[in-house]
Amino acid sequence: MKLNVFIPHRWNNNDYLDITALLDRTKYSVRDYSVPSSSPFDNVDRRFNVDPQIQKQIKYASVIVCSNRPANNSGMSLDEIKFAISIGKPIVAIKITESTSRYISELNIPVVSKRKDALETWINRNV
Repeated sequence: MKLNVFIPHRWNNNDYLDITALLDRTKYSVRDYSVPSSSPFDNVDRRFNVDPQIQKQIKYASVIVCSNRPANNSGMSLDEIKFAISIGKPIVAIKITESTSRYISELNIPVVSKRKDALETWINRNV
C-alpha cells in the first residue's frame, strides 16, 4: 500500500528523523510530503497560519504523522496540525517523549507507541 505522509516538525530536534525511520520499517511504500531541511521553502507567507505551499503538501498527504512532543504546543507545527484537522486528514502522534503536548491531547489526536506494529495497526484502521 502506498502511503502519502506529511510530518509537521521543528528543525531543532530529531522527531522528523525518528518518525521517518519508523515509517521506513513499516510495510508501506511511503511518499513523504513534508518539508525537508535540505530544501525548505524559500518564502513562507506569514499572512497565512499555514503557508499555501505547505497547505498543498498537507492536501496531498493521506495521513499526518506528528510527534507528541510538548514543543508542538506552539508555532507552525501546531498550525499545520490544526489545518490538517480542518480538512479532515487522519492524524496520529508518535510517542517520542514521556509527556504529551497538551494540544495533542485537547485535539483528541491519538498517541501510539514508537513501534512499527502500533503505527501499522493505527494506519490500517484509520487511513
